[in-house]
Amino acid sequence: MADKLKKPLSKANIKIVIPELSGRETLRSLPLFSELSIDEMRRIFSISKVVKIKKNGYVFHEGDNYRGFFILLKGSVKVFRISSEGREAVIHLIKRFDSFADAPMFEGGGVYLVNAQTMADSILILIPKIGFLKLLSTSPSMCLKILAGFSKRMRGLTRQVAALTTKDVPARFAEFLVEEIKKSATDKLPEPFVKLNVPKKIIASYIGTISSTLSRTINKMQTGNIIRVSGKTIFILDFPRLKKMVQ
Repeated sequence: MADKLKKPLSKANIKIVIPELSGRETLRSLPLFSELSIDEMRRIFSISKVVKIKKNGYVFHEGDNYRGFFILLKGSVKVFRISSEGREAVIHLIKRFDSFADAPMFEGGGVYLVNAQTMADSILILIPKIGFLKLLSTSPSMCLKILAGFSKRMRGLTRQVAALTTKDVPARFAEFLVEEIKKSATDKLPEPFVKLNVPKKIIASYIGTISSTLSRTINKMQTGNIIRVSGKTIFILDFPRLKKMVQ
């Protein structure tokens, strides 16, 4: 694997991470960590490692031995599977401060069940399985908080599955835009916007469609004066209508 593991985070290095907790998009916004105190998060990061991976490098492959789960600090990552027909199906698009590959930690799985590949030079935190489970075993209260956070994450995944099975492509793309706008905190601007840093085909796969269908959807939304596209940036001309499409 084309990554570079560094030594566990020292207290000095933790100070680089923890100040991010004051922002809107923060490590404590992660469902898994949402119930934890600052001190409890410091204990977790004290056993963790920093991973640097170049663009198009693999964080892990399906079937690799499970080492732990990851938090993305910089860059972008796609989590995907390859179908029996050889088609890539994107399951998650990981953005800054997102966590991924945490399910096997709690399911007792010995391998990763999907692939994860960077789409840009990325920096991640690896929270190792053995150290993390040992830490939880010494703190029942932390264990319960993590369990509550994991439940929140599962509800989010359930909503994603429901959207893929009950909504049409325009509604799914509208929901994608609304969520990205919330993450980028541009929703209060006169024209909220989303900068697409990943190829259109990956976004199409993520919302359960193909590139040509997504392109037609974008064109119709532009014609309807809901959005305008400038390069890789999508500006929202009518945010209320966009949100109504999601419903």
